Amino acid sequence: MPDFVYYLIAGAIGSFVLSLGRMIGQKYLPHFPDMPLILSRIIDWGKPEPQRVARVMGQYVHLGVGSLWGLLYGMLVERQFFFLEFSIVQGVIFSLIPWLFLMVIIMPALKEGFFALKINKYQWFAGLILHLLYGAVLGFLLSVFINTPF
Repeated sequence: MPDFVYYLIAGAIGSFVLSLGRMIGQKYLPHFPDMPLILSRIIDWGKPEPQRVARVMGQYVHLGVGSLWGLLYGMLVERQFFFLEFSIVQGVIFSLIPWLFLMVIIMPALKEGFFALKINKYQWFAGLILHLLYGAVLGFLLSVFINTPF
């Protein structure tokens, strides 16, 4: 299989693990936001969907975008542009890029404020922890898939 397929698969799995962490957060932390519901606003174009449908749409957006971030990470490592190998540490460092993109571009575009401060004042930290988990999974899986040491 070509390497880019592994990049996409690892990104999707990392995004799924991030989603599991988010589900745990929603269950045990008060006022933890429903991110798939928030992300569904990207594709519903102002036409509100029922909450269940919106959540599913948001989850698909999240998994798809996670796959694309995995592809970007794989291509950066392949070209040795800033990231030199597939490893857990470099995956964690890379995960700061999608986190910053979410906090500085996506959240303000969805009217949740920079670093999601309109949701709650600790949302940026929860997002950071979950994205670091994504990066660790991404780096680990690609180090296994592509047969490089981690």
